[in-house]
Amino acid sequence: MANASSHYITEEREEVMFSEKGHTFSKTHFLKPIANSSLAVAELPRQRQRLSVSSSPSEELLERLSSRRSVSGFWVAERRFVSWVGKMEALHEPTWRKAGIFEAIKASTYNITKNPSLLLSVSQKWCPETNSFVFPGGEATVTLEDVMVLLGFSVLGSPVSDSVQHSSEMKDAVEKLEKAWLEKKAGHDFVVEEPWTSSFFGRGDLEHEAFLVLWLSLYVFPEKSRRSISKRVVPIAVRLARGERIALAPAVLAGVYRDLGLISGFGRGGDCDGKLSLKSLLKLVQVWTWERFKNLRPKAKEIPRGEPRIAQWDSLQQKHKNVRLKFDDFEWRPYTKPLKNWNPLGVYVEEAKWVTVGKSLGDEFASFAKCVRVSQLAGDGFVESYYPNRVAMQFGLSQDLPGLVTEKEALDDYNKPIDGLKLYIPSRLSSGSVTVRYRDWWVKSVSEMQKETTETLNTRNVFDDDGVSPKVLPLSQVFGNLEEGFPATRTRSRMRRLANKDKIGELVNSLVFSSGKMKGAHEDDEESSMDDEEDDDNLTIAQIRSRRKYSDADKAGEDASEPLGKRRRKFQVMDSDDDSMSCEKLASVKIEQRNEEYDDTASNIQQKTRQVCDDEVDVNGDTAGKRSMIFDEAKKVECWLRDESEKTKCNEKRREDILERLRQRNLAIKEKELKLEARIMEVEKALGKIREWNTGGNKIKNEASA
Repeated sequence: MANASSHYITEEREEVMFSEKGHTFSKTHFLKPIANSSLAVAELPRQRQRLSVSSSPSEELLERLSSRRSVSGFWVAERRFVSWVGKMEALHEPTWRKAGIFEAIKASTYNITKNPSLLLSVSQKWCPETNSFVFPGGEATVTLEDVMVLLGFSVLGSPVSDSVQHSSEMKDAVEKLEKAWLEKKAGHDFVVEEPWTSSFFGRGDLEHEAFLVLWLSLYVFPEKSRRSISKRVVPIAVRLARGERIALAPAVLAGVYRDLGLISGFGRGGDCDGKLSLKSLLKLVQVWTWERFKNLRPKAKEIPRGEPRIAQWDSLQQKHKNVRLKFDDFEWRPYTKPLKNWNPLGVYVEEAKWVTVGKSLGDEFASFAKCVRVSQLAGDGFVESYYPNRVAMQFGLSQDLPGLVTEKEALDDYNKPIDGLKLYIPSRLSSGSVTVRYRDWWVKSVSEMQKETTETLNTRNVFDDDGVSPKVLPLSQVFGNLEEGFPATRTRSRMRRLANKDKIGELVNSLVFSSGKMKGAHEDDEESSMDDEEDDDNLTIAQIRSRRKYSDADKAGEDASEPLGKRRRKFQVMDSDDDSMSCEKLASVKIEQRNEEYDDTASNIQQKTRQVCDDEVDVNGDTAGKRSMIFDEAKKVECWLRDESEKTKCNEKRREDILERLRQRNLAIKEKELKLEARIMEVEKALGKIREWNTGGNKIKNEASA
């Protein structure tokens, strides 16, 4: 019985399932291994938030992800390479299909524009222990199915690490290519793309192998920060050129898992020696996010006939700069839906069924069996764990408590033959669900994670009134971090408002600053207070608390004769007098004050500007010349406001013109429709007369013949 059950990748049983309408008891299907209880489950690791003493890790990490030196998995397919692909495809398409690389080579000709913000947001959800993204609503990850569908790599075939077969012809080809590589490398640290292409393009001898070496070096295993040729892929290229099927997908996915772990560790302040070298196809993560999160994806293009699915994302830009991952919009099975000029794989059947994997069943079902089986993915000198049983809903199956598996068992599982395995193929319309015990375990795990995260944040905010801790974040950084969590729609509208406000604020501040520069020496202390105010955004939380020590007598003694900057600074200190107020509340108060300032009308801004300037002039005995200069500056504000209003009117007028043209166009179309209908009626009448004439003529002929 045990041997029989070992042939099953999926398990069928009746279980209490969770749904929004309530609990249901039904028969459903799960991926093995499954834990019998919450005590035997593969626990969700706790987030270990590390403190950063220096600048924000996210800012530094975003800078690294934006650098071409750190990320090499987004190489653009240049024109000469695309031309070489077309030539080789015409000659070697049957060989490519036999080796399982035809779709992969075609997919590499399409360019994915790197979005560092998106990569950063997604990688912050990554858990290296489970190789999955941890969202509030559940786990998800990049699977072998994604690598197969999006990038076209095969999950079937011999391992990448296998050596060249004992064939003298293949060994000679490897030696010639390696010798050519050494000749191109002479005097340099690496072999660049151009001399390699020039040496073999159109030469005939070993051109196919040299092309595959270039393709593997840039678009499969991009090791260098420059477009260079790797010597280590030469044996793989020779094997592929002979039609040997190689499982490239596991090696590619292992590299992606490793790099996501590096990004995650770097973002949490891990020890990365200040370096971050990402050598995998991280474009897969970006495209995976676009396929799964509907609110983040740009508008997809139409896929050309016969081209791979990734063609719809060719050279597209992210539509939102501020990335927020909403798990409510997550698509569990995007590849089961047909697109124009692209059909889903044959394994996405209309009706669910049990199958036995074998040669007669086809490669697609065998590939699906590889995608849903727990295993170890072998990379170049490293191994990464693959746990599809943690994300069963991505395959249309139900989710239960994920069971434990040893590394040896997982590694053996991938190398074992899959013929004879019993596999349940769900309907392409199946979305899966979760068991009640999984739901309870997940809610408990997430709540404990949030509790630990809150305790960590509270630890970061502990400070001493008498001194400033080096681990306390500046207030300006707190504001920035808080604003990053705003909804994308609100952030976009606030950016427009703040852009206009900043233009007005620069002119208003220039008035106050110019009048302050004309004051006498007796105002030096007041000017220093204004300088202190400009530095308020860089104060730490501990420094803010130290400033709360103003006495009530000092607060009561202030009057209208005090400088504007001094009064504003004291007002801010009084607002933060409550020790229980958190840094987030302070940030929200400051942001709301900025919004309220902008919401004032243009006339109020102008009136306040003149009033402030008049007060400063009256206090210091200003002359008529100074008043004239101030009013000149105020006129600039009026001119700018007038220009903005004129631009708005022009835009409205242009919009009305466009609407009017559309109306005229619709009327013209309707008029043509009426004329066309009238013409059709005339033609029908003419046809009726012709039929009558034909009928009459036939009668005459019949009578004559009679």
